Amino acid sequence: MPITFTIDVEDYAPAGEVVRALTVIDDTIEMLDDLGAHGTFFIVGELAANHPTMVARIANAGHEVALHGWSHTPLPELDRAAFRDEVSRGRELLEDLGGSAVVGFRAPTFSLVPASHWATDDLVAAGFRYSSSVLPARSPLWGDPNAPRHPFHWPNGLLELPCPVVTFGPLANPYLGGAYLRVLPQALVRYGLAQAAGDEMLWLYCHPYDFDPGEPFRARAELGQLGSRIMWIGRARMRRRVERLLHGRAAPPLSERAEQFDADRGPTSN
Repeated sequence: MPITFTIDVEDYAPAGEVVRALTVIDDTIEMLDDLGAHGTFFIVGELAANHPTMVARIANAGHEVALHGWSHTPLPELDRAAFRDEVSRGRELLEDLGGSAVVGFRAPTFSLVPASHWATDDLVAAGFRYSSSVLPARSPLWGDPNAPRHPFHWPNGLLELPCPVVTFGPLANPYLGGAYLRVLPQALVRYGLAQAAGDEMLWLYCHPYDFDPGEPFRARAELGQLGSRIMWIGRARMRRRVERLLHGRAAPPLSERAEQFDADRGPTSN
């Protein structure tokens, strides 16, 4: 099954340090160019505002520019009026910097859950056509185990492209992104690909730090010691794993796949 490359472009260096994500994004563009692949870059608005040339480089390389929230705050922690303002401001900024329409949105930490379904109406009102914000599994952060695993339309027409997950007995976990892709044995990743249903839309996700083995280790209070270690494990092999996944099966950016999905199947509902 074809797989789309996606990356959540966010700053992860402590305040006052050099923004390491910028160099990683340049390396990522080079990697995708070598693979002949084009992906979707979900960019945090604040980072784009502070580093506008980065957005232009991404767009000029032929990749889709999409929004990853304005400040990387989970949706349930946002005031609705603030969210409405932020997504409109973020979309307008990215369109100005990238020179093309911005139609895709990904909630920080996949935080589109039942408590934040209100956000879908505001996304439609702001001009977004699809969301890639739902993790259809239980999670220590945000997840919705009752959500479909295949693309579906919200009642307002917004297309949702859920995060791919794999089932191991009673457990369901992402396997094509982030720490899961860095840490899981490749046999389990291959198992997930073999298990994927024909109506799923596969995409992998990552962050700039996933490709940054040179970042000095530091314990992050919000992650604890174990979570902090997991955030660093496997970074040196991440690029090879992504290249292996995309070789011979790289799919177009999510906006193109969303458009094709609607053309082929027409609207459905959750």
